Amino acid sequence: MNKPLKTVVAFALAFTAAGLFATSGNAKADIIDVPGATKSIPQVNAGNVLTNYESSDLKDINNTSPVGNMDRKYNQGTIDPNVDNPGDTFATTSATTTTANSFKTQWFLPDGFNVTDYQHGNFQSVALDDSGNVYFVESNGSDTNLGVIIKFNTNKLKQLGLENDPMALWKAFNYFNPYTEDGIAHNNQYDDLYESMKDSFKTVKSLSSQLATVKSDINDLRNAKRTAQSEFKKASSATKKHLTAVLKSNATQSAADQKKAAALEKKLAIAQSQIDKIKSKNPDLFKNIEVAETAQLSPQVDIGHGQTLTFNPQNKHLYLVEDNTLTDLRNRDENNNVLEIDPNTMDPIRQYNFKMFQGTKGNLQLHTLAFDKNGNAYWGRKNGMGYMIFYGRLDENGVKFAAAPEKLKTRGGSPNQGVAFNNVNNRIYVVSDDVLTSIPIDKLVAGTATPDDVNYSVFQSKREWECLAFDSQGYGHLLALWPAELMKTTAPLN
Repeated sequence: MNKPLKTVVAFALAFTAAGLFATSGNAKADIIDVPGATKSIPQVNAGNVLTNYESSDLKDINNTSPVGNMDRKYNQGTIDPNVDNPGDTFATTSATTTTANSFKTQWFLPDGFNVTDYQHGNFQSVALDDSGNVYFVESNGSDTNLGVIIKFNTNKLKQLGLENDPMALWKAFNYFNPYTEDGIAHNNQYDDLYESMKDSFKTVKSLSSQLATVKSDINDLRNAKRTAQSEFKKASSATKKHLTAVLKSNATQSAADQKKAAALEKKLAIAQSQIDKIKSKNPDLFKNIEVAETAQLSPQVDIGHGQTLTFNPQNKHLYLVEDNTLTDLRNRDENNNVLEIDPNTMDPIRQYNFKMFQGTKGNLQLHTLAFDKNGNAYWGRKNGMGYMIFYGRLDENGVKFAAAPEKLKTRGGSPNQGVAFNNVNNRIYVVSDDVLTSIPIDKLVAGTATPDDVNYSVFQSKREWECLAFDSQGYGHLLALWPAELMKTTAPLN
């Protein structure tokens, strides 16, 4: 990220310090740091982690899947910034075997988060944690496997009243885009305003600190007064004389401190009014600062294909597969590489390197990944026109996988866009364009699933479906292209 957005962040922090953006006295703003190179992190070299299997040994679930978008031809839309855009709604079709549902736009995503000038709205993954945060993977460009992970605090967005504003993120980050003429102008405006208001910021900070000290002194005097009054009731005559003097001195000092506090509050109000005056003349600018302040970026990392970002509810960490090809690994010397990330700092903390031998020559590669609430890991791959799921563990305690004893005979879409786990109904979802296929994981792993256990949600969006994630209520959150948008179901998925 270049200098202009850093200015925006510094500006936002200054206003937070001044009390304009904070929702409480101890509120702390997230900081949009400049993504740098990934630091050296511990490596977990696990060797071969797959229990060998033969595909012919796996039982077919003789399902018949309805068809989604099989031809990979998509309708691409554009966003007109000059008109209100209520977003899109994709409803299930009659081919759906579950309760009718719809995906509705929650937020359109911007051209990018201004990390590089290669940005073109190429978002690849969405993940949700259990603390009200949403994460996106943004590719730096079509010719690189580098990218960043963007974290948004959705609780802060709700506090700003933007939960139902589809254009909020799009407008804010395109407003600051340093690779457009308008964005450059807005960043220059920030520079000018920040320079003109630095003295006011310093004054507010200094006066706020002084006022806090005086109020603390007043509180200490109030407590000392209560103590002296309590002791006075049972004190001797000599002690009462001393306590009377203490109380008199206390009252004098308290009155002086109250007067000092009032004077500081008056000065603080004047300094704050100077900031408020400028803020009132630039409502769009300051609104967009508030939106930008809800974001946090990871360092630039190898994102691979980019469609595997997922949250492990058991250890509260993010995982991202660095799959730089769309095939299996070329030989048995190569490794799968999976990055583990601390969502609080957004820094990588561990990398797993492992092989998955199948048969006598194969070395399978991860292209999907999901976790359940107990930290069990799942991934899936196409099997002819069907689909198979693997289950196991992938965390600091070890890595292991095995094929589920059953596999789907048919799937309703062509691309393998991902898998997602819904902890509300304990089902795993296979994601393809315009069709979601789900199955109860307990029955699948036990080998007792039947075609009647398989659910399908079918749509006609003609859009590219990149990734699906679930919140704690079982609502599905879909990342779709183009334009890039995060969509949410109107009811929990089943």
